[in-house]
Amino acid sequence: MDEELHALGEDLISASARMVRWAPNAAPVTLSLAAGRLLARLNDKGPTRISELALAERCSQPTITNHVKRLEAAGLVDRTADPRDARAWMIALTPRGHEELRMLRHSLGTGLEPYLSQLSRRDLKALRDGVEVMRRLMTLEA
Repeated sequence: MDEELHALGEDLISASARMVRWAPNAAPVTLSLAAGRLLARLNDKGPTRISELALAERCSQPTITNHVKRLEAAGLVDRTADPRDARAWMIALTPRGHEELRMLRHSLGTGLEPYLSQLSRRDLKALRDGVEVMRRLMTLEA
């Protein structure tokens, strides 16, 4: 194992997790971070089975089912039968869910603006470049 790559991976995960936990303190957010993460995953992957969401979120199926029920009651997701297996449910974002996710991201981004504005042009460019590298890395996801 390449220890330098491993350390970079740990640093990336730790820094991004801290940033997400820290950002809500700077801006008003109505959704929990867990709900926001589920909406983002559905936005990225499209309609998804509850079992696949549980696996991806590393939690139990009953936990995801409870989250989905709350999101469904709020009108943020729809649940439909899986055309491949009518016993399973497919969960998809509603237009309102897309809008709520957009507003969450906007709010979190707004909360970071005062901190980002204190960085030099060079640091801001480095962050933009790093975000672009992360986007490319995400295209490698299986």
